Amino acid sequence: MLSISQFSRASHITPKTLRYYDEIDLLKPEAVDPNNGYRYYTSTQLLTAFKIQKLKQYEFRLAEIRLALEDDLYLLERMTEKRQEIQQKITTYHSIQTAIETDIAALAEGGSFMFNQEPPIEIVENVVWNIISVRKTLNIKDFDQLMAAVYQKVNEEKATPAYAPLTLYHSPEYTPENYDVEIAIPILEEELRTRQLHAERCVKYHFHGNYQGLPAAYAEAAKWIDDNEHEITDAVFEIYLTNPSEVPAAENEVDIYFPIKAK
Repeated sequence: MLSISQFSRASHITPKTLRYYDEIDLLKPEAVDPNNGYRYYTSTQLLTAFKIQKLKQYEFRLAEIRLALEDDLYLLERMTEKRQEIQQKITTYHSIQTAIETDIAALAEGGSFMFNQEPPIEIVENVVWNIISVRKTLNIKDFDQLMAAVYQKVNEEKATPAYAPLTLYHSPEYTPENYDVEIAIPILEEELRTRQLHAERCVKYHFHGNYQGLPAAYAEAAKWIDDNEHEITDAVFEIYLTNPSEVPAAENEVDIYFPIKAK
């Protein structure tokens, strides 16, 4: 048997963490002395400790680790999902690296950190689409579920998509856990529309790149609108010209529409 200090040294897990693992039933000592409360572990429990440490490196939460220790099938399924999540993070960080290299080069040449060129902005008049849409207040993490729901509605109506899908953001401020979002598909059949999307005048910003750059695009557009003495009058909407699951993150293309009027 190993004392908690000996087990701590062998496993590279602090005694404080081992006590916490005991409390949450993740890794309980083999025995506890009833007189002094000292915890004792077996050498075979080191294998469990090493497994916990490895799963933490794979970004498993402790609740997930507990399940993984009990169920090999769950372990395999969750590790497969973690591999995909980590690959997505690698892709995202590669895009961030590219962006930061661009910003460093701009700063070194005396340029601006945020705005290195004229924004890709144009004014468009009388934007009109017949749409089928689904609107819901949701956690932004559930965005894909809402997208699937509107496509299902289009299929049920036997409608013909006329253009790329779009999202309207109705919340007055960014509240990702409780966001009022409407996803719509422009369709050809006027008689099937749930409503007509109509904006008399818009600033249109064409965004090309990783979605993480969208806040900067919004900032550029907002600055242009303010500098030109206009104001936003209705929900901003984004039209997704590329499918993020089919193109590299850096190749995403989105048209952002800002309904406006003169101040």
